[in-house]
Amino acid sequence: MRKYAVAYSIALQETLQRRSALIMDRLGGFAVVLSLYSFWDALLGDKPSFLGYTRAEMLTYVLLLNVLRSFVFTGRGWQVVGEISSGRVSSYLVRPIRYQGYALALDLAQKTVHAASAVLEVGLLVLLARGHVFLPRDPAAWLLFIAAAALAALIFFCLEFMVSSLAFWTSESGGPLFCFELFLQFAAGAFFPLDVLPAALRQALAATPFPSLVYVPARVFLQKVPPAEALNLLAVQAGWLALFALVSAALWRRGVDSYAAEGG
Repeated sequence: MRKYAVAYSIALQETLQRRSALIMDRLGGFAVVLSLYSFWDALLGDKPSFLGYTRAEMLTYVLLLNVLRSFVFTGRGWQVVGEISSGRVSSYLVRPIRYQGYALALDLAQKTVHAASAVLEVGLLVLLARGHVFLPRDPAAWLLFIAAAALAALIFFCLEFMVSSLAFWTSESGGPLFCFELFLQFAAGAFFPLDVLPAALRQALAATPFPSLVYVPARVFLQKVPPAEALNLLAVQAGWLALFALVSAALWRRGVDSYAAEGG
């Protein structure tokens, strides 16, 4: 574990050193959440509630999106694709580390920086909201939210790693990765609560892991589900994580075998 902790520490320093890239990324994310906040603020108008959300809950959902998007959807899938396509992945295969663990350590370093930045940005937006936000009073809700967000981040890592591994078989894997990430954010509720969708579409998405990435953690934070149901949702998240961890590991092994065979 120590070598992965060292990789995390180095990646954390490198992320902080790339200040211009970090600032541009955060400005982009801040612009998105500010636009969403302005949109929902105008849409709500003087309405006390909308789709079962009070005004404070809906605006909190939008602000929470900035933190969850920064923590869950920050990843290094494009770097994995680049390393496979360029052949640089060979240097990792001969080292005494597991590439998945190394990639996760680097991924967590990026998530740490971006999530911390997102919390500061939300603090500024809370001032804009003039205190119209919802904060859970039950400590258990905070613990359940943290657990749900952590599981969501790990699920996304496995999903992204699976799609990135396609680079072993095609040089055009960047396209599927881009489309996948765009669809994933829509299906996860990263732009709006899934409650706005037609009932049939909501039910279809409920049978997938996608709502577990944003919609479920947000509803847990807003205490829209009782503690017992929240624990069931965490169990479902854990099940999806176990499944995708196994699939991504198997896909990576097959990719490495194929890569080694072609490389002689």
